[in-house]
Amino acid sequence: MAGAAFLAALALSACQAQPASERALPFPKGEQWFNVSRPITRKLLEGRITLLDFFTPGCINCMHMIPVLAALARHFGQNLAVVSIDSPKFTASANPGDLRSFILDFHVREPVLDDPRLTLWNGYGVEAWPTFILVNPQGDLVTAFVGETSYRRLDHAVTRILAKARTNGTLAPRPLPLAPLAPQRGLLFAPGKVAVSGRRVAVSDSGDNRILILNRAGRLIEMVGSKHAGFRNGTAGQAEFNDPQGLAFGRDVLYVADAGNNAIRTINLKTWRVRTIAGTGHRAYDVNGRGPARKIPLNSPWALEKVGSILWIAMAGEHQIWRLNLETKRIAAWAGTGAEGIGTGPRLTATFAQPSGLAYHAGLLYDADPESSSIRVLNLASGGVRNLVGQGLFSWGFKNGSFRQARLQHDQGLTYLKGALYVADTFNNAIRKVDLHSGKVSTLATGLDLPSGLAVLNPETLLIADTGANCILTLNLRTGQIGKWLIPRIRPDAPPTHP
Repeated sequence: MAGAAFLAALALSACQAQPASERALPFPKGEQWFNVSRPITRKLLEGRITLLDFFTPGCINCMHMIPVLAALARHFGQNLAVVSIDSPKFTASANPGDLRSFILDFHVREPVLDDPRLTLWNGYGVEAWPTFILVNPQGDLVTAFVGETSYRRLDHAVTRILAKARTNGTLAPRPLPLAPLAPQRGLLFAPGKVAVSGRRVAVSDSGDNRILILNRAGRLIEMVGSKHAGFRNGTAGQAEFNDPQGLAFGRDVLYVADAGNNAIRTINLKTWRVRTIAGTGHRAYDVNGRGPARKIPLNSPWALEKVGSILWIAMAGEHQIWRLNLETKRIAAWAGTGAEGIGTGPRLTATFAQPSGLAYHAGLLYDADPESSSIRVLNLASGGVRNLVGQGLFSWGFKNGSFRQARLQHDQGLTYLKGALYVADTFNNAIRKVDLHSGKVSTLATGLDLPSGLAVLNPETLLIADTGANCILTLNLRTGQIGKWLIPRIRPDAPPTHP
């Protein structure tokens, strides 16, 4: 099959690979495109370099590459076309509506092709997310990279192809029919997580890079963050976040998993000042990381759970659970080898798959592992790890029943209440109940839009961060009724009203 032999045999280094004789494959007809006014064809791409990005929504390594690809597109301008190919791992990833939400939530502005039949994936012999293939202006396959890679390596490869194209006169780019999707913005944009304390509710307004603090009736108290993606401490209006996710309340403080900055931040709930307590602001893959919290690089912290003086961190990019001692200010990887998997046993040999949601009760830390569509249990005293729901990295679905029979699909949110776990079953667009007494899983609500976070508002009510719908929902556990948690609209420049 054209392309497959090329990818299989290629030395995956831009420094070693030579121009290939294989030609780029045509894009499959009849599939849906996003961010363009009409389908992209191979003819339209002639005269420029093309970078094919094979991704699947929800994959943390694919998400890490989004800003890298955007930076490349800005740097090379018309000479480079980045074309992302949705090659879905999960059933829901092929759904155009869910894919549209992902594109908007993560600010993807380059052309995206929904390839639900994996036509190009199979045609090129791709085997891993993400994979990148570079095509020269004549339509020849040149080189490829498998897995998450650096801006420097991709820049070097494109620069070499560009120099040769200028020499042989094949560079002649024409405008592409770009038409990036425009989000419908309200007060919230792609809220990722929600947390509740005795008096306050916090919402990660992830798409707008800020945190909203409200009272339990939904009245806005403060907005923290300038909405500009950045890494800056200071006052509520000066501070900058980058895709903030997990939240946990402490005494007069809110802890924030600032995923895009690879850091843990705090918001003082009296002065509203932001500071950084863990992470360097740079992402690094260090599965043995330990030491002073401000000196250890982190990797996409996604969820938080405070237990006493310990802040537990779901480190999605490392496939690990980390532990931050708030008294000694030291941090360390605590469970997981760093390999992606669903292995059980002692914490140092167990494996996780992009942990993204945490909940605690009675000495047990529960974890939502989306890439294995599972719920894991960590015994904090013994260090043992076991599976509650979920069977493997490629086992998912939408099925109720016993823990062994039940199936989830890329679950990202978790909360505990009265002997049960409530799960934001993200790619099933549903809220599920995991009853720890009966050992059964049931469905409480469907028809949501990529729900990612949950919190208990009161014994009868859950708050849901419905990420794709840009809103917070309520779920009445007694009646099963879903409603919008209304936050009074205010002018963006209006001062907050304090309680």
